[in-house]
Amino acid sequence: MADERNIRSHFYEKVGFRGVEEKKVIEILLREQPFDLRKLSQFCLKFPVPAVYRPLVWKVLLDILPVYQDSHEFVTAMRTDQYNDLHHSLEVMRKIDDHTPLPVVFLKMFHIEEGTLVFDEESLISRPSSQAFIAMATSVLDTVEDNVDAYWLTAKFFKLQERLTDIMHMLPDRTEHFLQKEDLDGKLYEKIIALNIMSAIPVSRWFRCCYAGVLPDTAFERIWDKVIGGSCKVLVFVAVAIFLTFRRPILSMSSAADIVGYLEQIPSDSADIIVGKAIELWQKYGGLLQPSGVKGDSPVIIERPPT
Repeated sequence: MADERNIRSHFYEKVGFRGVEEKKVIEILLREQPFDLRKLSQFCLKFPVPAVYRPLVWKVLLDILPVYQDSHEFVTAMRTDQYNDLHHSLEVMRKIDDHTPLPVVFLKMFHIEEGTLVFDEESLISRPSSQAFIAMATSVLDTVEDNVDAYWLTAKFFKLQERLTDIMHMLPDRTEHFLQKEDLDGKLYEKIIALNIMSAIPVSRWFRCCYAGVLPDTAFERIWDKVIGGSCKVLVFVAVAIFLTFRRPILSMSSAADIVGYLEQIPSDSADIIVGKAIELWQKYGGLLQPSGVKGDSPVIIERPPT
């Protein structure tokens, strides 16, 4: 407990506050004008963002809203107009109707905005990247009330994930590496490798959607806090934590199909355990407490490839 207090005190010192609870810290950070993106990123890396402030923090770090709060009303109106224009364009083109699922509507809106909408709807929706987008949109729609916010959060987070492509392809190998280190007797690791479970799932799908649709909403949000704060390395440790948490049932199963089927139905009461274990491992192996650099023109901080 003393160690935890010391860590917190160190963090508060780094951002200029001492002896204040996390909620008070984020409230103080959000009163700063303009918002300090580095401090907000640091907070996301160190703590779960309080639910009441999460939409605002995400929107600022994902560049949906500017750092100047006085401009938020104007920018929100502009974002709403953009949303309505994209939606109306799809209606005019007869690409959507009243029966089109909203996550699919968001996907097509995103591709219109990017100038990449194709005529072959089936090929568009079947792409792995599109399936990831749809999973993200579905989860975000379950966590925010406003469809405009849901679209922009999904679109901007998806673009962040796209910018991480150079790092993402390394994550399955790093998952194997850290699973081997954490599986003390080697039995779980050997079974995962022998049955090629990493490819059977595949874990690349978990990373691509950042656990949207894999973990319950209250759990995936805590993982997205870290990714938006600047660390995609945490995704590796979520996968490791899933395998470690379900070690006993995995070892009792004889086929890859049974294991994959089991892991597709992660119980909601296990989600907090998984996320807690994942964050503990992430911190153990060097989880970022300081954002390490900016990529492109995004205010979101991107870490170096995991080692």
